[in-house]
Amino acid sequence: MAGTTRETCLDVVIIGAGAAGLAAARMLHDAGARVAVVEARPRIGGRIWTERSCGRYPIELGAELIHGAQTSTVELAEAAGLTLDEVDRYNGLRWGTPARPVNELPPEDTARQVIVQARAVWHALARRYPDDAADRSLADELRQSGIDPAGLAIADVVLAQTCCAEAESLSCLDVAREQRVDRAGPREFRLRERYDTLLAWLARDLDLRLGLPVRAINDHGDGVTVHTTAGALAARRCIITVPVAVLAAGMIRFDPPLSATKRAAIAAFRTRPATKHFFWFDTPLWDAGFAYAAHNGLFARWWTPAHPDLAAPLLCSYVTAERAAVLDRLPEATVREWGLAELSRLLGRADVAAHCVGFRRYRWAADEYARGGYAHLPPGMAWARPALAAAEGNLHFAGEATAYDSNPQTVHGAIDSGRRAARECLS
Repeated sequence: MAGTTRETCLDVVIIGAGAAGLAAARMLHDAGARVAVVEARPRIGGRIWTERSCGRYPIELGAELIHGAQTSTVELAEAAGLTLDEVDRYNGLRWGTPARPVNELPPEDTARQVIVQARAVWHALARRYPDDAADRSLADELRQSGIDPAGLAIADVVLAQTCCAEAESLSCLDVAREQRVDRAGPREFRLRERYDTLLAWLARDLDLRLGLPVRAINDHGDGVTVHTTAGALAARRCIITVPVAVLAAGMIRFDPPLSATKRAAIAAFRTRPATKHFFWFDTPLWDAGFAYAAHNGLFARWWTPAHPDLAAPLLCSYVTAERAAVLDRLPEATVREWGLAELSRLLGRADVAAHCVGFRRYRWAADEYARGGYAHLPPGMAWARPALAAAEGNLHFAGEATAYDSNPQTVHGAIDSGRRAARECLS
């Protein structure tokens, strides 16, 4: 085949060097398979991106947390000899302006009542929505439980925004399935050495082809040909791990075309904007117990990134869905000004802007090879996640959106999906 030399002896070509692609490649490589990872970006990581040029403390522009002590991410971090810093975000959640710990608000406080009730509704979804149940939106489920529009706005922040979605567009059936297969366990962590260190360890000795966008994939029955901007690679099989929004945008052409079911599954997903905003200060303006705070503003959720020096004066606001869409359209100076104004109300002090010495944002919706944050499914579309994950011919699919048997919208879900696809190739 034109443009292929040593690539003709590959067993598997993996498209995407994010967590799913690297996990699949690691398993295949360790099993003795001849595998190459093709990545459009000039770096590994995908929607994991550690920024080390913003001062003495590296920041995570993308994925940051490890959700559960029994996850594959914890397993890999321990194997790599990395340090897990435990984070207790939810028990210490603060709400309002100024933000106060939810568990210290009076029992009759509306926000406290809504948050408790909304969390109870959320945790009951697995019981209320078996696989054959009629689906509805999370917003409808919350309304059914008696939460009024004002309370729904609070629940949207503490529940749906975490899923990079609005409560009106989040499938209860899809969330319920995730809860039933959830094996991550309690507790949350951050990596003290940061995510890029774990990815570098995972990628050791792999054949990485960076800066090579894939334009087309031909499955010709006895193998596949992957066409990149710098030529073609041939292999027996191919694992596709790019975000579902990239597939939906038609950035990769398939010959023959994917099945109608696969195309419908791709179209079923919704990928909303997700943006991280980092604010540096000349001194900490919050108490030592400040870890996670939320309110109904545009900058709805704030936290202190974990680090060895707990007094490091840095805050992150992670904004998703419609809030991110609004802020993403504004100039950076305006976003900085508005963010500091909201933070001033959150902290209950007027001198916040005077102490701000740096600002950085990253808009994942503007990233060509991400096109938004994590994907979610609207009501009636829960079938699409396993359908997206299903193999077709010599093509296998991985990535967080395919993690129907794990936790989608997480790094460990992506890792689990990559390992699943690798096992399919080895079978």
